[in-house]
Amino acid sequence: MKSSDALASHSSIRTDKQANRAVVIGSGFGGLAVALRLLSDGWNVELLERHGDLGGRARVFHLDGVAFDAGPTVITAPFLFEELFERFGEKFDQHVTLLPVEPFYRMDYADGSYFDYKSTTDEIMGEIERLAPGTSNRYNDFLIATEKMYQRGFVDLAEQPFTKVTDMLKVLPDLIRLRADKSLYTFVSRFFDDERLRRAFSVPSLLVGGHPFRTSSLYGLIHALERRGGVWFPKGGTGALVTALADLFQRHGGIIRTRQDVTGLSVENNQVSGVDVRGGQHYPADIVVSNADPLHVYENWLPMKGWGRLLNGFRRRMKQSMGLLVVYFVTKRRYTELEHHTIVFGDTFKEILDTIFDDHELPEDLSLYLHRPSATDPEMAPPEGDAFYVLAPVPNLQGRQDWETLEPQITQNILSTLQQRLMPDLFEQLGATHTVSPRYFHDALSTPFGSGFSIAPTLTQSAGLRYHNRSPHYSNLYFVGAGTHPGAGVPGVVSSAGVVEKLVREDHVINHDPLATAQDKSAV
Repeated sequence: MKSSDALASHSSIRTDKQANRAVVIGSGFGGLAVALRLLSDGWNVELLERHGDLGGRARVFHLDGVAFDAGPTVITAPFLFEELFERFGEKFDQHVTLLPVEPFYRMDYADGSYFDYKSTTDEIMGEIERLAPGTSNRYNDFLIATEKMYQRGFVDLAEQPFTKVTDMLKVLPDLIRLRADKSLYTFVSRFFDDERLRRAFSVPSLLVGGHPFRTSSLYGLIHALERRGGVWFPKGGTGALVTALADLFQRHGGIIRTRQDVTGLSVENNQVSGVDVRGGQHYPADIVVSNADPLHVYENWLPMKGWGRLLNGFRRRMKQSMGLLVVYFVTKRRYTELEHHTIVFGDTFKEILDTIFDDHELPEDLSLYLHRPSATDPEMAPPEGDAFYVLAPVPNLQGRQDWETLEPQITQNILSTLQQRLMPDLFEQLGATHTVSPRYFHDALSTPFGSGFSIAPTLTQSAGLRYHNRSPHYSNLYFVGAGTHPGAGVPGVVSSAGVVEKLVREDHVINHDPLATAQDKSAV
């Protein structure tokens, strides 16, 4: 990525086309994807980022000379990114190398057993048979059921706008037929009796911020999505993918401005007219797209009166996803015995999640998600050493915990659990560590409750019942990201950009040819 000063010098490309100005706030995957889509459609696009680096939740931390992906650890729908490059006549694989992750995940249980979630049906059935003899034949039925959910929930609806009650009514019969009112855990339990398998196939809901016993069974589509598209790790980390998207955007005339701390949106005649940032800079806009959490935008950047304040009260009462505590650490030796992903289950499952989601309290029994990228890309670790991040679901800020005090205590507990379960010599080999808590998500990422994935993916908070991709208050204000339709996770967030593009095309007429504009800009 070019420096902010260098980027600003490119603003001259807009002087002959002052109309059709789009400002995108936030450079997470949703912000970058929608900025690219709008740029390819002929908009003059400026992207504003609060921090000095890009990526939002997918930004990169550096610790002891090692680069760590701060957020997403894999890519599961590469076609979504391939499309963005194709719009500009470029090929994704010439800029990003995707490495296959195998197995997708290892599930480690407190009784000493494990389950490897692999890439082929035969391998998965073999793992099921090893754990629960005589039950592997149920997997094909499970896969068929998740395929139906994938077709309706992702292929048909992921980029379908939901802005009116009638939009939801149209799909309600399909949701009923798919039994989307049932929880993901209940759905999985139809096919598997072994508790370990039930956990293994319902845990994906946690990866999008949902309690498996509350999340709609429709999220079973994640399994079909992974089986269809594979699980991949970008060479150089997901941060390398962020860089590639930003470079694509700039090559074709998009402008990125970093260190732009938004303080408000200007409003004229019930339309947003621009973006104000700290220091007094104002960016005029015909449309604004926010990658920031919608509740943060409504409460902090806009004048909300009357029914708008009432709606904000309702938004505050929506069910939030859990918080996250993430420990990044390096070790002196390489742990070749560990897979790329290991999910370390605690002794209990539902009890842990109820404590976190419902009681907003810290459980004594922890479940962990361990990420070891060097298993797939050896360059993601120091020479002869290793680099990890380990994530623990914890209460969000609604629990009112004192995270300044708790953070070092929980960090120690997490590392102790890893030593007991997976890495007996961890404390002998441990190097530098860095921890982020829900306070980081609140303070650095502007998430109102410090939740890891915005609002939770329950049935009553799905599709048109999530934050709308177009504001009900200002018709030229749009939203992408985890809290909007279709939901959290990289595929959901990137798909939300497609929803916004459809809405913008419905709402606005572009006065010049998008292809010609893209060609003109690429020559600058």
